[in-house]
Amino acid sequence: MTDPDTLSPLVLALAVGLVVAVALLALLARRRVETDLALESNNEKTACLTEMLNFSPNGFYRWDADEGQVCSRRLAIMLGLRAGTQTRFEELVQYFGPSDQAALLAGVAGLRREGAGFTQEAVLLDPVRRVRFTGQRISDASDRWLADVLWVEDITQNTETLDRLSSETFVLLTERDRLRAVLNAMTIPVWLRDADLQLVWCNRAYAQAVDAISPAQAVASQNELMQDGSALAETVRAENRMMTQARHLVVDGQRRLFEISEIPLAGGMAGYAQDMTRLEEAHDSLSRHIAAHGEVLERLTPAIAIHGPDTRLAFFNDAYVHLWRLDRAWLSQGPAYVEILDYLRERRLLPEQADFPAFKESELKRFTGLMEAAEDIVHLPDGTTLRRLIAPHPLGGLLFTYENVTDKLALERLYNTMIAVHRQTLDHLHEAVAVFGGDGRLKLFNQALVRLWGLDNAVLMSQPHASWLFEIQRSHVESKSWDGLKRSYERLLAERPSEVVRLERLDGLVLDQASLPLPDGGLLVTWYDVTDSARVQMALIERGQALEAANRLGAEFVASVAAELKAPLEAAVGHADILANAYYGDLNSRQTEHVKGVLESSRLAYELVDAMVELATLEAGRLTLSIDTLDITVLLSGVLALTREAVKAKALTLNYDCPPDIGWMVGDAKRLKQALYNLVSNAVKFTPEGGQITLAASRQGKDVAFTVADTGAGITGADQAALEGTLEAGKPGKGGGIGLVLVKRFVELHGGRIEIASASGEGTTVTLYLPAG
Repeated sequence: MTDPDTLSPLVLALAVGLVVAVALLALLARRRVETDLALESNNEKTACLTEMLNFSPNGFYRWDADEGQVCSRRLAIMLGLRAGTQTRFEELVQYFGPSDQAALLAGVAGLRREGAGFTQEAVLLDPVRRVRFTGQRISDASDRWLADVLWVEDITQNTETLDRLSSETFVLLTERDRLRAVLNAMTIPVWLRDADLQLVWCNRAYAQAVDAISPAQAVASQNELMQDGSALAETVRAENRMMTQARHLVVDGQRRLFEISEIPLAGGMAGYAQDMTRLEEAHDSLSRHIAAHGEVLERLTPAIAIHGPDTRLAFFNDAYVHLWRLDRAWLSQGPAYVEILDYLRERRLLPEQADFPAFKESELKRFTGLMEAAEDIVHLPDGTTLRRLIAPHPLGGLLFTYENVTDKLALERLYNTMIAVHRQTLDHLHEAVAVFGGDGRLKLFNQALVRLWGLDNAVLMSQPHASWLFEIQRSHVESKSWDGLKRSYERLLAERPSEVVRLERLDGLVLDQASLPLPDGGLLVTWYDVTDSARVQMALIERGQALEAANRLGAEFVASVAAELKAPLEAAVGHADILANAYYGDLNSRQTEHVKGVLESSRLAYELVDAMVELATLEAGRLTLSIDTLDITVLLSGVLALTREAVKAKALTLNYDCPPDIGWMVGDAKRLKQALYNLVSNAVKFTPEGGQITLAASRQGKDVAFTVADTGAGITGADQAALEGTLEAGKPGKGGGIGLVLVKRFVELHGGRIEIASASGEGTTVTLYLPAG
């Protein structure tokens, strides 16, 4: 039997061990229950996560660490996989094009081999959809590989949205660029500010205005158009409304007026500056024009008043004050039009009106209803008549002008009376009279015109054109003279000359047509019957022609006789010369003296006959000049050579006065030399021995003056008559008178004139004035 004391520790140990075992079993059971519960919870969570992944909008394909592959249900639905979740990856890639397959296989290979993630977009062939593949390796906290996942997202709608947004963005950017291009092309500065009123954008005009190289530099430097440019912007931001301010700025070195505006926007502000310099200049010009216009109106004779759109008086001149006898100070206050009408009515300065209120109302309606100028006549109580013109003013309101036409109407009545008197006078004149206006139409005529040309009063009263009246005359004149007459009429209408033209009608009437331009631009034409006087004149002309023919016959006879005399005179001179030179023996002194007298007389007679031939040729009209350019000094030298021996014979002094640079002239050298020779010869003949003769030439304006002066006894009355064209009978011989007549004729043929200065005992000076050409 065992000792109880010995068994107690053992029992105790067994009991304790039993208790511990029970406790351990209980703990293990509890742990088992907890583990089962945890496993069940994890399974539920896994199932929940799996379902969540299945219901997510994106699909996936997973490679587990144990080489298992999982295709999600969402992926099978998304791609329309025929094998569903049992689809292998190698089958999945067949749903895409070759290029997408290659890229996808390469991406998955990198993911499986190295865990390299990737993103790729691909296009599903059927149905056509766009998907995005994202490869990702999943690891735990200790970086232990758990799985490789290929996420698949349908981005078809996102792509369409992105394309639409991209297109819209492109349109917006294009529109923005266009707007910026427009703003940059504008010549007015434009800018944008942010919420802090800082410049964020400006156009090129702004950059140019602030002397910046580019808009970007202007924004970067925050260059303001004005020194206090942000002050206006701050005021606009505070009041949240658009504000405008006019400022003078210096742009491109010129002081210009700008109207600067700031406009509040959401999150910022926009501004622009408009150049108002031209408007300011136009306003100043308009102000000056209005002032000048006022000065002009002030000086005009008619009374002028301008009422504004509010009917108040805006302008008046002195004539207006004097016409209506108004107070200038009161008018300067700008009274209304009705106030002026009431004032004038009180002073009985307006015509009496049966209904004055209605009259005022009709006058006021002109301010709103008058579109064109209106004119009327106003008869004042004092007998004055005014012409009133009311016209719309360009700046609004009405312009009133009052012109006193009392005297004008009286003159018009007087004028009408005078016209009636003149018409009666014209109707009783013997001459036919027609008055044409500036437009060429007949304005006035008398009955003599009707009778002369056989016209109809009714037609003439219709004011026909002058060409019609002139055409009527065609049937009254010869056809061969009508063309010249027609040209004369055309010139008459175009130039309105003052002239007299003679017409010969087929019925024998001779008319003098006289035209006279009138001050008003019209033309007065008269026809006067000069048939009788024309016949007398024709008879006188025929008689004059007969006398001229007789004179020509006489001149031709004289020339013929003189030519016949030249032959015996030449023979007598030759014989006398033979005797004088003692060709047949010497003569005694008395014989020699007589022979010299015969020789001298024969030569003078020859010269006289030669002069008679020249004069007869002139009188017969057969002498013509041989005009050419001649040297004046050569001409005078020839005259000196011809007269040198005669001058020496009488011991005279011949003075020559001609500038060496006197030049040339146009004329007949032979006739001019003959004229000067005759003058010098005449001076030699009538100048006593020891006297002086002067031959000079000079230019006098457009003429050349030849002067022959002597210190003789002076010109005689006979020679004076010769120079006037009359050769006196009984004149002393030696041919002087005829020679002087030739001088006068030669000078007249050259278009010149002769001046003679002579005094008894002081000599004679003869000056020939000839045109230089």
